[in-house]
Amino acid sequence: MKRTALILLWLLTAEFITAQDVTRLWGEHPDNYRKKAVLLYSYPAAERQSHKALIICPGGSYCYLAKENEGFSPAQLFNTYGYDCYVLLYRRGMRGNRYPSQIQDLQIAMHHIKTHYAKYDTIGVCGFSAGGHLSGTSAIYFNKDFNNIFNGNTPTNYFRPDFSIMIYPVITMQEGYVHRKSRRNLLGQYYTEQAKDSMSLELHVHNQMPPMFVINCTDDPIVDYHNSIIFNEALNAAGVYHHYKLYNVGGHGFGVKPERIKSDDKSAAEWHKDFVKFISRQNQ
Repeated sequence: MKRTALILLWLLTAEFITAQDVTRLWGEHPDNYRKKAVLLYSYPAAERQSHKALIICPGGSYCYLAKENEGFSPAQLFNTYGYDCYVLLYRRGMRGNRYPSQIQDLQIAMHHIKTHYAKYDTIGVCGFSAGGHLSGTSAIYFNKDFNNIFNGNTPTNYFRPDFSIMIYPVITMQEGYVHRKSRRNLLGQYYTEQAKDSMSLELHVHNQMPPMFVINCTDDPIVDYHNSIIFNEALNAAGVYHHYKLYNVGGHGFGVKPERIKSDDKSAAEWHKDFVKFISRQNQ
C-alpha cells in the first residue's frame, strides 16, 4: 500500500521534478484574473552554461494544451542539444481568451527571459499545431509590441525570435484549409474579416522573418497538410531562409515521440535531428 502511494505521488509530481522553476508571468495579482494561469516552466540544460534558449508552445486547437507531449517532452529532448527550455502555458479559448491574448503571453515570456537571463545569445520559439501558429505569429509580427511594454518605443527586433520551429502547424484562417476549431478559439465565433486576414499567416510573410523550420504529414487528420504547403510557397516567394519537409506518414500530435505514430515509418518524429542540421548550416 505504501509503495502504491509513493508511485502515485511520483506520477502526480513528475512534471515538477525536472523543471527548476515555474513562473507566473503576469504576477500573483494581474489586472485580469485569467492571466494568473499563464505559466512558464523552466527546463535548464544539464551543463547550466547554455547560451541558447527555446520557448516551447504546446498545441491544442487554442482550446487546451498538450503540455506533456508537446511541451515537457520536447523540452527534455532539446536539453540534450544544449538548449535551456521554457514551456509556455498561454491563455486559450476554452477559458474565454481570444486574440491577441496568446501572442501577448508569448511576448511577455520573451521579455521575462531577456530581463532575467542576459546570458542568451539565441532565443528561439517552437510550437506544435495551434502552438505552431503562435510560433509563426511571433516570427511575423515581431515588430508589434502587443503589450505596449515600451510605450510605443520598442527596440528594433526586440521580440523577434532567432528562429521559429513549426510542427504540423495551423497556418490559415481562410476557408478551404482552415482548422475551424483553432479559428473559433482564437478569434471567437463572430470574428471580423480583418482579424481573419491578419491571423492567416501565409498572407503576411516578409523577408525580415527569422529562419523558419516547418514540417507536417500528408496523412494529418486534424490540420489539412495544405496549410504548410501554402506557407512554404509564401516563404519561397519572400526569400525567407527556411526548411520545409512534408512526410508521407505521421499524422498529428506525435510531438517528439515515435511511438505515437501508428505506422512502421516513424521518421516524422525525428524532425529534431533535421532541425539541428538546419540551424547549424544557418550559423556557419
